[in-house]
Amino acid sequence: MYIVVNTISVPEEQRQAVIEGFKHALPGMKRFKGFLGFELWTAEDGSMQAVSRWESKEAVEEYVQNDLFQRHHSGVSSERMSIARPAHFTAEILS
Repeated sequence: MYIVVNTISVPEEQRQAVIEGFKHALPGMKRFKGFLGFELWTAEDGSMQAVSRWESKEAVEEYVQNDLFQRHHSGVSSERMSIARPAHFTAEILS
């Protein structure tokens, strides 16, 4: 399994809009072969982690190179939100 984690800093008043944006984007992500799931975590400090799970790195790259990825990420204002460079992990489910 291949996991991508994006850390997002969002002002509190914008958090719900970000959550709704991810909910809106999810059906499109589900169309991609190799997509396994998505989670959105909010830490006590208000930062958010967008965690997507994929069968392989190649599956992620197919999504990232698709026009849908660009549409999902258009309109994101750096004034409203800060997105750190994503962290990538290879993972095994042990339990």
